[in-house]
Amino acid sequence: NGVSQGQRQRILIARAVYKNPDFIFLDEATNALDANNEREIMEQLHAFYKGRTVVVVAHRLSTVRDADKIVVLDKGRVVEEGTHQELTALRGTYYKLVKNQLELGN
Repeated sequence: NGVSQGQRQRILIARAVYKNPDFIFLDEATNALDANNEREIMEQLHAFYKGRTVVVVAHRLSTVRDADKIVVLDKGRVVEEGTHQELTALRGTYYKLVKNQLELGN
């Protein structure tokens, strides 16, 4: 159909914003976007998220860094939960993920 995966993701995000829901579920919603486009879209979405319940599933940690609560799963089990600052201070699973992504330049 001539639409790239990144374009498709942007269209789906725009549809979600247009519908103005109280609850938003995003599953790897920006994984096909480059870092610059992802950052720009996430900055715009932060204002939209105000007063809504938003669940974000992501492997790219920059997507969840500003969340009120981050839940870290390992093999289907919750191993940590808290804010970015709380979880990095623990130096546990989340900290290792952040450190690994920084070392890899993602």
